[in-house]
Amino acid sequence: RPASPAPRAELESLALTGHDPLLGIAAGGTTPYVLGALRLAKEAGASTGLLCCAPVERPASCDALICVETGPEVVTGSTRMKAGTATKLVLNTISTTLMVRTGRVHENLMVDLRATNDKLRDRALRIVGELTGLDREACHGLLERAEWGGKAAVVMHAGAPSGYAPA
Repeated sequence: RPASPAPRAELESLALTGHDPLLGIAAGGTTPYVLGALRLAKEAGASTGLLCCAPVERPASCDALICVETGPEVVTGSTRMKAGTATKLVLNTISTTLMVRTGRVHENLMVDLRATNDKLRDRALRIVGELTGLDREACHGLLERAEWGGKAAVVMHAGAPSGYAPA
């Protein structure tokens, strides 16, 4: 059965290749839009997975099936409850694992942070301070030199002569 036009247009705009993964999310595992998107992604050579909360057979266009069997909802038809919560937990686990495995985390700190607003700049200042032992003012100077890249700032400090603190 051909995929509906909606996922086709969206996926074509992504220009997926064999280097890309696509994870479809469908609580019941049968949403036509999601299954159509998986088929199209597979045709483009992408790795595919399906995250669902009900037992289903792995679709042919799906390389990996993640099924978190949550059972029936307390309110039938309200998948935002158990299934939604379980899905969020799985996605958090996947994204955290990816951040760690791609070198964006040091110890338990997100060092590969691009501080693009006040909230993230404050976070970057605290992270860099914790890892370097520098005071907030020195961290600010270091982060400015690193164009507010947390990982770059820590690496710059680590490669600096002993006792060096940026102005």
